[in-house]
Amino acid sequence: MNEQNKQPYADQLSAQERLQTAAIAMESNKLLHATDMNGKRGTNTTVDLQVVEELIQDWPTLSKKVTQKMIEFYGPPNDTTHSTIVWYYNGPWKKTIVYKEGVPHDFPEPHVDMLEQFIDYHVPAYKAGEIAKLEGSLVIDRTRGEVSVHCDNEGANTLSMNMMHEIVTGKRTAEEAREKIAEQITEFLMNRPAPYAEKFQFELPQKEQVDPDVTIVKDEELMQAVESAKKELNL
Repeated sequence: MNEQNKQPYADQLSAQERLQTAAIAMESNKLLHATDMNGKRGTNTTVDLQVVEELIQDWPTLSKKVTQKMIEFYGPPNDTTHSTIVWYYNGPWKKTIVYKEGVPHDFPEPHVDMLEQFIDYHVPAYKAGEIAKLEGSLVIDRTRGEVSVHCDNEGANTLSMNMMHEIVTGKRTAEEAREKIAEQITEFLMNRPAPYAEKFQFELPQKEQVDPDVTIVKDEELMQAVESAKKELNL
């Protein structure tokens, strides 16, 4: 079997490993529920700019250019890998990622998605389908209480977030929002007034919008087994 097509190893975990993982996860859950994480995600350390320049030396032109523009406005990034550069809490964004490799995207005009940006935002479940109709680059993570969007520039990401908000609040349908995106991105790229692409038209939440959902597993035998695993691990 091709290595890329191998099945996940989950069925090979022993009973002890499964219960120990569950025990650690439950204790970690309890700690996080009692912790205020606002402004504490990621790291506040920065990467030396010379390291960044060496890293992006052979990156595609667009990814290199966007990285340099992010540094110009937000300073050194907080983290890097061979294929990503990351900022935490840069300007209005909770997180920004520049990817070495992009994905072709033809809406609203042909470009490459390689700049992903996140905000704290709660999207009601019944609005998720309408937002999915808006465009494929918007990603809703209800558990983390985040929405992310990826495009090739920050103006386009800001525009998509504004349209997402107007769908959530009922101001526009997905179809109307798509038309507004086409209008505003044209104005933005032509250096004409484009308020929806220039700044957020709504107040960002002042704290995380995490949604942990509710517990539905009530099996007593399982819970007793997990408690036994906790004792074995001295949790």
